[in-house]
Amino acid sequence: MKKFAHGLLVGGVGLLAFTYAMAYTPGAGIQNTVHDLSGNGTGPAGYLANPPDNQLADPTAARICIFCHAPHNTYKLSTLNGGPGAGVGAGPQAPDLFDYLPLWNHQVTNYLAYDMYQNGPGAPQTGPKASQAIQQVMVPGSTSMLCLSCHDGSIAVNAYGTNAAAGSPVQLPRSQSSGGSVMADTYAIGLNAYLGNHHPIGFDYNVAQGDDAEIRLSSYTMGAAGSIQNHLYNDKMECGTCHSVHNKGNTGESLLWRSDAGSRLCLTCHDKGDPAGPGATTP
Repeated sequence: MKKFAHGLLVGGVGLLAFTYAMAYTPGAGIQNTVHDLSGNGTGPAGYLANPPDNQLADPTAARICIFCHAPHNTYKLSTLNGGPGAGVGAGPQAPDLFDYLPLWNHQVTNYLAYDMYQNGPGAPQTGPKASQAIQQVMVPGSTSMLCLSCHDGSIAVNAYGTNAAAGSPVQLPRSQSSGGSVMADTYAIGLNAYLGNHHPIGFDYNVAQGDDAEIRLSSYTMGAAGSIQNHLYNDKMECGTCHSVHNKGNTGESLLWRSDAGSRLCLTCHDKGDPAGPGATTP
């Protein structure tokens, strides 16, 4: 399939997984989840800051949010997206494709185009049985691009902060990490810029639903997490439509908005069975 240029991803957006099992309470917050990279408590320690994040001269003070966000001198929008342009203000300018930057402090992905989902030439190419996502020519949105900044393996998970080489001489050293630890292939999503065998993202859910009777209306509820529409980004299906990146408001395992016990999450959108059927033990 052709490669398509696209906008950024966030957040996601996508979820950091590790080589060992980790138990955490869905909806309880980011601490001790797979997105808690501080190394404290039961959080993962495989991607620690380099140098160690001990800004308060206390190893237990390692921060969580700094891996993705910072309060000052983070990435700037490009002029195409309303940014000030080169040489104005501190912080590096993001490529035009990144149109959503929530005080983004993590280095952005090196890939600006991906091979998107493809189910093969033998699949129906037209009509109601054709993949409506493919028909729309998927382009990952900004929230998904931010997730891919770690998960596609092109940037080290612990590579964050801006420095003189990146166009900003003013960000404090304690807001920087040189990185070195990339996502393990086992948990990579979009490795080598290939998303062809991953769930489609970057397509208009409501347009797809209108052409496919086996996709539920976006008003359909995810249980305690609210409707499908609540988790679309500018009406598009993105990484964050399924995953709660900060582990807030969700009730499912693997940072899912809803448990997939009995394929309940899948059946929330895909009208191929009863999402409240056997095995569905959580809202």
